[in-house]
Amino acid sequence: IFMFRWLMYKQVMGCSYRDLESMSNIDHSTFIKFRKRLMETTWFARIFKTLTRSITQHADSFLLLLDSSFVETYSKHDEKGSAYSGYKEKNGFKLHEIIDYHTRLPLLQYATSGARSDVIWGSRLIRAAPRSWNVQALSADKGYDSEYFVNDIVLKWKNAEIAIPLRDIPHGNEHNKRLRGAKRTNKSILYRMRTEIERYFSRKKEVFHLGEEKTRHLENFNANCHVTAIMEILEWLSENPAWRVLFTRL
Repeated sequence: IFMFRWLMYKQVMGCSYRDLESMSNIDHSTFIKFRKRLMETTWFARIFKTLTRSITQHADSFLLLLDSSFVETYSKHDEKGSAYSGYKEKNGFKLHEIIDYHTRLPLLQYATSGARSDVIWGSRLIRAAPRSWNVQALSADKGYDSEYFVNDIVLKWKNAEIAIPLRDIPHGNEHNKRLRGAKRTNKSILYRMRTEIERYFSRKKEVFHLGEEKTRHLENFNANCHVTAIMEILEWLSENPAWRVLFTRL
């Protein structure tokens, strides 16, 4: 716990292992080996799942927001597990994530190369989510405009309202557009909700410095994503005494 606290301090302050050594009197190589050992045992991912499982088990309902965020590689060149994004014109990785609108907490996430399809990995997130969640609505941008994706949501949570805007398809007609939008809601408030996840990603990068770490390769990026997610949940717990009492009993 003592060592992990220092790793969290490093993440939020954006400092180096050498800085940790000067402050903690622990050799910088010890921190590096400790972090590597946690990665090898998938400790970060398991702690993230434990925290989110406890949160979702005690939540009455969810308004889900789905999106992805691109992060350029530290070297700004091709690295193991990265890919070139033609849209961003950079090499990097992607974090695909579902968050809860009410708490602004991450619930599910995948880290991939920077060229992976949003809608494909969005479907994987939906399939990984428990059917027992009481999902009232799911909001996402036009990148997730796919009938197959919408059907995945309907099959998982039949009562959930789906707020995904329709893309303009060349040579399309109004009849096809009505058919595509038949399973989607018209509530404007749910469409406006999705901008919250963009602010969420901005805060993840600006406050928790995701993408600024001096680490390389997809494996390290995945660990960094889990560390920032754990920190977000711990920050939220520190501001919610009732939840903090619950978690101390786990």
